[in-house]
Amino acid sequence: MRLDALAERIGCRLEGDGALDILGVGALEDAGPADVTLVADVRYLPRLRESRAGSVILPESLPADRPALRTGNPYLALARALAVFHPPEPRSAGVHPTAVVAPDACVDPTAWVGPLCVVAAGSAIGAGTVLDAQVFVGADVRIGSDCRMFPQVTLREGTWVGDRVIVHSGTVIGADGFGYARDGARCVKIPQVGHVVLEDDVEIGANTAIDRATLGATRIGRGTKIDNLVQIAHNVQVGEDTVIAGQSGIAGSSRIGSRVTIAAQVGVVDHVRIGDDVVIGGQAGVAKEIPPGSVILGSPAVPHLEFKRQLAAIARLPRLGKMLRTLEERLRAL
Repeated sequence: MRLDALAERIGCRLEGDGALDILGVGALEDAGPADVTLVADVRYLPRLRESRAGSVILPESLPADRPALRTGNPYLALARALAVFHPPEPRSAGVHPTAVVAPDACVDPTAWVGPLCVVAAGSAIGAGTVLDAQVFVGADVRIGSDCRMFPQVTLREGTWVGDRVIVHSGTVIGADGFGYARDGARCVKIPQVGHVVLEDDVEIGANTAIDRATLGATRIGRGTKIDNLVQIAHNVQVGEDTVIAGQSGIAGSSRIGSRVTIAAQVGVVDHVRIGDDVVIGGQAGVAKEIPPGSVILGSPAVPHLEFKRQLAAIARLPRLGKMLRTLEERLRAL
């Protein structure tokens, strides 16, 4: 593909030789003369100078030493370029001979149910959806159109999945919530009779758990992206276009707003409300309500500027201790 054609496809402004033939997208270290690469930050310009890449996706502010595709959103341009050179693989349709599909389950003729899958009674699989090998779909599950369930995904009974949802291997949607009542010294299980709702365009990483509600629904809002190894407890409500990074845990009945960013290893206690557009830094511990638009760090989490002041104060403690000892020595000498 010519570079000028690629620029038009991915919405970039061409700078340089548009006749350059581009065959793919490569990392700075690996790209060759027929590849386009990405530099989104000034820190990587020295590595660009050493790269063999024929062209580069660049923000408007950075200098170019070769044909460039200029854009205000380099990562979006990269996503579009990768989609050009790596289109989705062709999908089969039908039911593999080793799959087990209940007689009253409804599988759209354009869907694919792969080897050793199980689709239980009363479930429905939408048009163009792919269930890879060993996916388990429990009773009365609803999966919309153009979804992808990677191998060994488990969708427990009653789960509702919207359109264009992606769930990666090893993830369990709809396991029982962690709910028990004390009877003296014993723990008595509270039946978890709710379900899970994944709205349209949600993506869930590998080995993540989203538990069913005790009553009602645990809900993941439209467009939200959840990383690997995340725990979402019963009755949690997550808004739209939120991002939750790996090894984070959201305790029961918490409410997370829309467009929230939760970095890795964040812990959120139960029944907490987090407003829209909040940013929570890595390893933060959230134990109280967070107003919309806040940026918080630390454990317990506090506004990020306060957290930075605390860190600065801690860094001064050795010097302050030395000063205090000096003053004590002077007082004793009086």
